Amino acid sequence: MEDNKMLKAIDLNDSLNSENKKVFETFEKENVIYFVLAKDLKNADMPLFYETIKTFFQKLTKSIKVDVDSFISFANKDLRRCSIMTNLVTAMRFWEKDPFTLKTKDVKELKHEAIVDESLRFMYEKAQTIAESQFFCRRLQDTPSDIMTPIKFVEEVQELFKPFESKVKISVMDKKQLEEKGMNLILAVNKGSSIEPRLLTIEYRNSDSEELFAYVGKGITFDSGGMSLKPSSAMKWMKFDMSGAAIVASTLYALVKNEIETNVVAVMPLTENMLSPNAVRPDDIVKSYSGLTVEIDNTDAEGRLILADALTYAARDLKATKIFDVATLTGAMIFSLGDTFSGCWATSDEDWKNVRTTSHWAGEFIWRLPFHDDFIKPLKSDFADLKNSSNDRKAGSSRAACFLKEFTDGVNYIHFDVAATADKNDRGQGVMIKTLYRFAKEHIKKECDKHHCGC
Repeated sequence: MEDNKMLKAIDLNDSLNSENKKVFETFEKENVIYFVLAKDLKNADMPLFYETIKTFFQKLTKSIKVDVDSFISFANKDLRRCSIMTNLVTAMRFWEKDPFTLKTKDVKELKHEAIVDESLRFMYEKAQTIAESQFFCRRLQDTPSDIMTPIKFVEEVQELFKPFESKVKISVMDKKQLEEKGMNLILAVNKGSSIEPRLLTIEYRNSDSEELFAYVGKGITFDSGGMSLKPSSAMKWMKFDMSGAAIVASTLYALVKNEIETNVVAVMPLTENMLSPNAVRPDDIVKSYSGLTVEIDNTDAEGRLILADALTYAARDLKATKIFDVATLTGAMIFSLGDTFSGCWATSDEDWKNVRTTSHWAGEFIWRLPFHDDFIKPLKSDFADLKNSSNDRKAGSSRAACFLKEFTDGVNYIHFDVAATADKNDRGQGVMIKTLYRFAKEHIKKECDKHHCGC
């Protein structure tokens, strides 16, 4: 270890804290960096803990040792050991190296050493897998769109799951199969692209429960806006518009590798949204897989189109009992929640309470926004069942969420809009992986109880 420095957690009231540092602040003495915690922390404090300690690791220029045991010692009846472990390890690994780079020199790479008691090794390895899944997600996110096409995305995910072929079922629909299936909204968005679309599905059924969660991820590998062309400034970083698909694929990987007893299927509609003489136009009307007809008001509201077909597929074909989607859906999120909170909509109050509790454990900030009949009214069409957008600027994110709900066949539905949180400072963040992972783990089987990990 360079400089042989050690990071160690210390209690707020410890005599070594002579400078009266506050919780989540640091100070250094005799080559030890102390991270201040308190005995009365709760799971609800984990989002701030994660963001703070992740920022600490981001600023490091040299590798350090991390006394993991000292952090775990702060677990209590309101703060689980596995929550501390997961958030510490994912933060520690986040900035060790860039997930994607084509630099030929000056490439930063660190390797922090974890000091972990053998009794915590099982929990540590599980957290390492989640960090690995975040890394994979961020690599997909950061890769330029000329490389990360729908075809390449499928290849990368298939390669990732090769060691687990016996545990999952991977299905890929090509353009012809999508046509035969009637996935016309996905095909409409794809019309302007020279690269075929794909619908990638990964099924992981590892529980005798009748519950099946569908994780649906938006996979627009590049978004030009189509005929409703974006200005050049808004087109920058549109490689991140496939973040939802990367997130759900990566979550499945963590669940499978950690052998979690759960039933989850990931559904990823994948296409570019490009401008060409063949591209879908405003005023066009498309019949969705659900049977509902959709008038295209704005071709730049394309994410909700591909998700609509995928949501119906999850409900009707896969028979999901609960549907989640993750999407970089609406730029309006930056005005409502900034880049701090991911927006969440839920058709069930109980689901919202469970997701909120899970997000605390996972160290992720989310905030509930409303489904309301008023938000679907601007999407009424004189010529079709729905329009995909509206010139009305009010409640744009909630309006998009309400549009999507129309395609879920009444299945309990949780929608995450991560348009402002999926990437920050031009880097993919792998958000919501920890929350989705934990939800699948905790709400079908009690894996922590099974393995006696003290959670």
